[in-house]
Amino acid sequence: MKNKQRQLDIVLVEDDKDHAEIIEFYIKEASAYASVKHLGDGEKTMRYLQRMETDAALIPDLIMLDLKIPKYDGHDILQRIKNNPSLKQIPVVILTTSNACTDREKALNNHANSYIVKPIEEHGFKEIIAPIIRYWELHEGVCGRQEDKP
Repeated sequence: MKNKQRQLDIVLVEDDKDHAEIIEFYIKEASAYASVKHLGDGEKTMRYLQRMETDAALIPDLIMLDLKIPKYDGHDILQRIKNNPSLKQIPVVILTTSNACTDREKALNNHANSYIVKPIEEHGFKEIIAPIIRYWELHEGVCGRQEDKP
């Protein structure tokens, strides 16, 4: 009997519903075991980060973060994640319409794991996201979690 694979938890911070649907579709194609929690603005994201700080069960395997979101700057959210000892191990992929070198450099200097410019082209997106998902599938996710989630 084959072992059931643990679900991958992904948080998607994206205010554009069309982009969010496309990204979620691509993620599901890359892994049938991925679950996506969609947060549409910076305020909701900051509240969710606060909850993650006190409830390790909420910590996702990956955060996909738009830099240009309502109510917060994505750079501030990235910095908060990467400066927090309990959250900094979470890989963060930046998804943004900004192709500006200053945004890219700032994100990578704040330890973003990857930087993707929208609109997202399916093949290029899958080339970036598939290895990340494969890594978490093989290594039990953040902090070696081995439990199956309902």
